[in-house]
Amino acid sequence: MIDASAIDDLIDWMIDGARPGGLDRTLDGIGRRLTGAGLPIGRFALFISTLHPNVAGRRFLWAPETGVKMAAGGIDLYSRDEYVKNPLPVVTSKQVTIRRRLTNPNMLSDYLILGELVAEGFTDYVAQPLIFTTGETHAVTWSTKHKDGWSDEAIAVLERVRRPLARLVEAYVLRLDAASIISAYVGRNSGEQILQGRIHRGDGEEIDAAILFTDLIGFATLSSTRSGGELVTLLNAAYDVMVPPVEVHGGEILKFLGDGFFAIFPYGKGVTLAGAVKAASETVMEGEKALAESEVGKMVGFRSAIHAGRFLYGNIGGANRLDFTAIGQPVNYAARLLSAASDLDQPRVASAAALEHLCLPPRLVAEVAFKGFDGLQPVYAY
Repeated sequence: MIDASAIDDLIDWMIDGARPGGLDRTLDGIGRRLTGAGLPIGRFALFISTLHPNVAGRRFLWAPETGVKMAAGGIDLYSRDEYVKNPLPVVTSKQVTIRRRLTNPNMLSDYLILGELVAEGFTDYVAQPLIFTTGETHAVTWSTKHKDGWSDEAIAVLERVRRPLARLVEAYVLRLDAASIISAYVGRNSGEQILQGRIHRGDGEEIDAAILFTDLIGFATLSSTRSGGELVTLLNAAYDVMVPPVEVHGGEILKFLGDGFFAIFPYGKGVTLAGAVKAASETVMEGEKALAESEVGKMVGFRSAIHAGRFLYGNIGGANRLDFTAIGQPVNYAARLLSAASDLDQPRVASAAALEHLCLPPRLVAEVAFKGFDGLQPVYAY
């Protein structure tokens, strides 16, 4: 018997936003409330497509024993058998519900997932479309181990749940996609700042950070002999090996600057200047090594400059076009330092503010005039 009153309460809770919110908590609440109301759910899974540079979609799988577990599918997901040879393409493209009674041997050859469910002891399976207000469609599936499968009453409950679930998932996907897109283009921490409402000119804060500027040695020569498409492919290949060490060591890339990038490693709140500079210099060493060992490293090299200081981290711009970036004298100094590294033919340099915390012993190679700064500035190689 299904507790109709408990189902009504569940629907009201979902329509009211399933507060306190959070998709994992919401899905766990739905699963436990449905089973508590008498639905014999062995597991249910939510499948959503996402706007993300490296993730095509996510699956949230709920089971009574484990709660919610999330898995991400790479950008090749929609060409793989695990997707193509299962119900989801039909459910989402045609916006139809697919049901298979797993005790009927004639139905088991339809989709790959069915044999897997039978092996785990499931007896009935339903896949439903989650249709957003835009017409975009995602999917949810329900599986049971009850000996008689899903009853007509249970199917009716799942259909009632489907519509408010679509609204909840749509709100989640909108925020997830916004966070993914913003973070992809302005950086992880910058994206979080923007989503928290720092979207007006002048919004921001002064922060302390090690500053890393990089570029590719030899790229200028290549750019005069290669097509635009070839250069983009080359840059992407170089960034594939240069960028991961930044993230591994807690840094954030604020800008890609043609054949290089500008990254910061904040300190304070438990991170010291020494720790931030060391993280930046370790990033350089690992980036150099990875690039040298790659195919693209046969054509270009890695050049870098490290400085540290306090600067403004926030919004600048005009009218309706803003940029969330870092502004201040230390940033300008680091850029001049990279230019000096090129003039001096040095692959990696640092300023006096960073020299005591590098991962290798530094040596003074020159004192150079920097535009906008008084006197000669020491340039250290390491």
